[in-house]
Amino acid sequence: MAISLVVISFVAGIALGQWFKVLILVPVMSLALGGTIAAGIARADDVWSIAFVAVAVVTGLQIGYLVGIWLRSFIVGARFARASRRLTPTLEAARSPPTDDAELLLANFPAMTEYPDHEGQEHPIHRPSRDRAQCGRKVGPTY
Repeated sequence: MAISLVVISFVAGIALGQWFKVLILVPVMSLALGGTIAAGIARADDVWSIAFVAVAVVTGLQIGYLVGIWLRSFIVGARFARASRRLTPTLEAARSPPTDDAELLLANFPAMTEYPDHEGQEHPIHRPSRDRAQCGRKVGPTY
């Protein structure tokens, strides 16, 4: 009977890991512990065998929950991989964009340092002065 209770609790833990968060283990372990103790008392087992079966059932629930979480992450990861393969058919298109700041800076460096002039010539970027003496238009309120 002890092995069957442990196997049932293991399978129940896998099912709980597939659908619920970890907090579901608190009421389920309480119910499993109470049910195991009640079954042990009904069978007139001694205290140590009841304690052993209760600990084994609770441990089976927890290990089953961990296996269920692992299976869920594996299934979700496979689902996302399949969806991404459908969206990006070629390897070049599937290449991930650069995430490092240095890679992003180097990729956009020529565009950041020069801009096309009106005649098509490229000049280094300079910030136009906002001083009223150099600027022909008014900037901000005059007091």
